[in-house]
Order: sequence, then structure tokens, then C-alpha cells
Amino acid sequence: MDFKELKRKKERGVSNEEFMDQSKEFFVDADTIIIVGINPDGIISTFYTQATSLTAIGMMEVAKSQLISEMEV
Repeated sequence: MDFKELKRKKERGVSNEEFMDQSKEFFVDADTIIIVGINPDGIISTFYTQATSLTAIGMMEVAKSQLISEMEV
């Protein structure tokens, strides 16, 4: 594990690799998966498994709502 991953693990309790491995186990039977990330250059990339963008947009709205609810606690 390199320095950046060790720093992430210290700050968040998990490295990116560990996070992806844990997520993989959770989503192995999922119908749709969306992944959004920011690279070190600040470029945001989105990947999704659904055939239509509309479903992906709906899922992002649900994720946004869930995050806002968590912030209110």
C-alpha cells in the first residue's frame, strides 16, 4: 500500500482498495451500480451498469437525498 492509500485509510478508516473490495461483496447481486469518483486532477468520472441514463439519474437523486438525511442527524 502506498503513502496516499495509507493516508486515506487513516483519515477515513479504509483505503480506496478496501472500500472497493467491501462494496464488491455488497453489490455482487445488484441490478444497477453507479460509481462516482474524483481523480487527483479534480476530474469527476461516473460509471454505471444500467442501460439507461434515466435510471442512473434517479439513483443519484436517491443517493443525494440519503446523504442529506445523514447530514441532518
